[in-house]
Amino acid sequence: MKFFGYVFFSLTLLIWIVPPGHAELYKYQKDGVWYFTDAPPREMVDQSEKIANTAPDAPPPSPEGTPLLTEYPARNEIERAVAATVAVRGTLGYGSGFFISNDGYILTNKHVIRTTESQAEKEKEFFGEMDGNIEEIERRFAEQKKRLDNYAGRLEDLKRLAGDEADAARKRSYENEYRHRQREYQAARDDYETRRRRYEGQKKAYESQRAAHAYGRAVGNLSQSFEIILADNTPLNVRLVATSTDHDLALLKLDGYRTPALAVAATGQLTPGRPLYAVGNPAKLKNSVTSGVFSGFENGFLKTNAQIYPGNSGGPLITKEGRVAGINTFKLLTRKFEGLGFAIPIDQAINEFGRFLH
Repeated sequence: MKFFGYVFFSLTLLIWIVPPGHAELYKYQKDGVWYFTDAPPREMVDQSEKIANTAPDAPPPSPEGTPLLTEYPARNEIERAVAATVAVRGTLGYGSGFFISNDGYILTNKHVIRTTESQAEKEKEFFGEMDGNIEEIERRFAEQKKRLDNYAGRLEDLKRLAGDEADAARKRSYENEYRHRQREYQAARDDYETRRRRYEGQKKAYESQRAAHAYGRAVGNLSQSFEIILADNTPLNVRLVATSTDHDLALLKLDGYRTPALAVAATGQLTPGRPLYAVGNPAKLKNSVTSGVFSGFENGFLKTNAQIYPGNSGGPLITKEGRVAGINTFKLLTRKFEGLGFAIPIDQAINEFGRFLH
């Protein structure tokens, strides 16, 4: 039986400067899906509609700011692409992103810097289950405490009965019974107190962890600043500029530096079988590159068999020329084979954030 699941992933990718150039942006609809491109397919030229200009492929370097990664080795276009990819560390974990302009703008996934709704729902379900367990344990402790108190009351009655008994034989019998029941009661009371102390310690630890998690969620959802790590392991702070309402996209900004940047590929000219590369550091394997081919469009996403692992989210999917075609977003898993990777076309990101990138 086959099963399908969407796995969000995080990745660290790094890239380089390419010659600047400007492009017009067109949109066209095919099979009910809108596509955005700087070069519509020949058969769709008549149906394409010109929209606002895109940002430059790679704006010229700013006259101000410290240049980054000038000593980073790059022997080919793929390695130059590696130099423009960064790890993005938010409050809740790691993801990836890449420079889309020489003045420090970084594209990434929104879910890299924010908790996804599905994750939040799973967390809510988990904590709800834990709270229900605590409530049930508290109820059982209360019932056991009530039984112990009743037992203690009966012991007091037996003690009074032994004290009031005039017959010596019956008195000894009552006293022996009292001592026996007293030992039973004390053993039960000690066991109750031990388990109660252990439970209180575990409950306190759980509540502390839950409070810390709630704080982390609140900070993560409200945070406007994040840390990135460059290809040469340099950590730098960046700020959140904007997030997309309709797409899993976010735009960050590194101020005060001239940065390597990826040029934009013409996604409208991609054909099945064209090589594509996912670059990053999945599973802490720094600067790794996986290769595959373009498999077509699927519900507006670029589809590829390039291996995309946890840690790839927000990183670029690039052509052999080192140009970015898409932003890695999720993977479709199937039984018995690795699955297909999906990326948001770069045209959508440029269209979304073009006002910042001119």
